[in-house]
Amino acid sequence: MDRSILKMDAKTAMKEAAISPYGVTIIFGIIIFVLTIIQRAFDEWGIIIIQTKANEDPAQFIPYMVSSLIFTAIYFIITTVLNFGYLLFCLKVSNRDSSMAYSDLFLGIRYILKVLGLSIMISIFVMLWSLLLIIPGIIASFRYSQAVFILAENPDKGILQCIRESKEMMINHKFEYFVLDLSFLLWIFLILVTVGLASIYVNPYMTITKANYYNAIKPKLAVAEEYVAFE
Repeated sequence: MDRSILKMDAKTAMKEAAISPYGVTIIFGIIIFVLTIIQRAFDEWGIIIIQTKANEDPAQFIPYMVSSLIFTAIYFIITTVLNFGYLLFCLKVSNRDSSMAYSDLFLGIRYILKVLGLSIMISIFVMLWSLLLIIPGIIASFRYSQAVFILAENPDKGILQCIRESKEMMINHKFEYFVLDLSFLLWIFLILVTVGLASIYVNPYMTITKANYYNAIKPKLAVAEEYVAFE
């Protein structure tokens, strides 16, 4: 598969999009930034409490621990839902879907249980494979990389079905996907150098390119499903 074609099409799609991918990325980034700042404040507050009251009754730490766990759960839910919505929006940009809107960023709320469940299941599978060694875990992450795209395009599908179909789609494509990821290394470095500012361009560029990749290998899954149905 020609990566340059996927990338050039992503750039063209970004220019042709009815809703600016940059604007959606900014909204997405601001929300994540605010949540991250709050999370760090909780962490620093906890360190201060532990340092100043280390010799006191441990029961005093319980309110902090409970509040920290609650916010961590909230952080995970919001970021997971927003990531799903952002990916859905970028998939619409890739497909030149005229129905794209800023509100797509929050559409994950409609399917929140499936979105969270899929994220948790993928994390569990990748973690289990990582117990063998790091490389099997990396390969597993590539194997399940299309599951969220599948759910975004087909919200009626089940969690395990999305995971299974992603595995089928990525047969003989995992190294190719790794190389595609690797091709963005300098762009990621640019994000670090610019303290995140470059992500306004790089994030939609990368995600739409990966949406293009999903669309490119999707026919393979359709053929496999037709074959199974015929059998």
